[in-house]
Amino acid sequence: MVLKAKHLIVCLIGCLALMTGMCVISAGAMETEDCLECHDDYGAQFAGSAHAEEGCEACHSVTDDHPDDGETPGKESCETCHEDTNEAFAGSIHGESAVCTDCHNPHVIKGLKPGSESCNMCHEDTYEEYAGSLHAKNASCVDCHNVHGANSLSAASDFDKNELCVGCHKGVGHSEWLPREKLHMQGAPCISCHTDSKGYVINMYVEKKKDIRPGREGIVNPATFEDLSKMTKEKGVQSLIDNNSDGSITLAELREFNLHSEYKKDVRLWSVLAPKTVSHNYGIFHDRRDCSFCHASGPKAMKTSFVAFPNQDGTYSRVSVEQGAPLDMLFATPDFYMIGSGRNDILSLLGLAIILGGAGAAMLHGTFRLLTRKNRRKH
Repeated sequence: MVLKAKHLIVCLIGCLALMTGMCVISAGAMETEDCLECHDDYGAQFAGSAHAEEGCEACHSVTDDHPDDGETPGKESCETCHEDTNEAFAGSIHGESAVCTDCHNPHVIKGLKPGSESCNMCHEDTYEEYAGSLHAKNASCVDCHNVHGANSLSAASDFDKNELCVGCHKGVGHSEWLPREKLHMQGAPCISCHTDSKGYVINMYVEKKKDIRPGREGIVNPATFEDLSKMTKEKGVQSLIDNNSDGSITLAELREFNLHSEYKKDVRLWSVLAPKTVSHNYGIFHDRRDCSFCHASGPKAMKTSFVAFPNQDGTYSRVSVEQGAPLDMLFATPDFYMIGSGRNDILSLLGLAIILGGAGAAMLHGTFRLLTRKNRRKH
C-alpha cells in the first residue's frame, strides 16, 4: 500500500513537472500574435500576405528574453522555401548586385514593390525613358524581363526577343508597305525598327539546313547547344568556327567555315541586323520606313559583328568577328547580303563624277552643235 502511494506521488510530481515545462515552453515560444503586439504596423498587411500562414517565426528567430536581450532577430534565407527561384537568381546579373528584399517586401500581400521602388531604384534612366514610350501604358518591366533569371542583352538571341513581342502583337504584319516582309522579319528583330536605338551590329547565328520542325518552314531554325555538341563533340561548340579557340573569329576562319568546313552541309550562318545598345523608347518611327535607313548605312553598320553560339542553359555567348567581315560577302558571309551595305563614299563620289561628266559632255556637245548649226548648213 505504501509502495502504491509512493508510485502515485511520483506520477503526480512527474505530471506536474511536465505541465510546468509545457507552460514554460509555451510562454517562451514567440507566436505571430506576440510579435504583432509590438510590430503592429505590419499587422493588417501581413495577415493577408502569402507568408502569413508560415508566421513570423518561419523567417525570424528570437530568444526567450526578446526583446529585453537587445539582440536583433535572426533572418532565415529566402532560399529555404524558394530554392528554385534563388538558384536562378544567383546565376543572373541581378544576383550580383541585389538581394531579395530590394524588390520584395515580405510583409505585404503581393510582396512585390511598385516599379518606382524596385526597377527604378537601379535603372532610373531606363525607367524614365520607358515611361514616355507607347509600351508603358500596357506593359510593365516584368512582362518582358525575367527578373529572377535576368541576363545581359547579348545572352538572349534576337529570335527569342521577337517571341516576346509576338506574345502581344501576334498577327501584326507589315506587308502593306514592306516588300518581302518575311525576309525582313528574319533579318532584323522588332527592336531594330521599333526602338529609338542608336548604332547597329551584325549578329550571326548557326542555322540548321535540315530537320526543320513541321510548321516552321521558311522560318530561321537556329541550331541548339545539343545540335552543335553532337557535331563538335569534346572540342566545344565555338570550335565550329573558332578553330584555334582563342575567343575571336578571323576572316580566314569564316572563309574556312563557309568554303571547306566539314559542317557546311548541315549548317550555315544566318545574319541579323540588331541594335548595338537597345533603347527602351518603344514606338513607331516613320524614318524606319525609308529603305535608306538600313540599306544606305554603308560599311559603318557592317563593321562590328559577332557569332552567337548557344549555351547549355539556353542563353547565348557572342564571339567577336574580325572587323568588316560581313563586307566580304562572297566568302565570309555568302548567305547574307544587305543591298547597299557595300557602299563606299569614295566610289560614290567617283560614280557621281562619271555621271555628271557624261551628262556635262553631252550638254556641251549639244550646245556646240547648236551654236555651229549655221556654219554646218553652209557646208
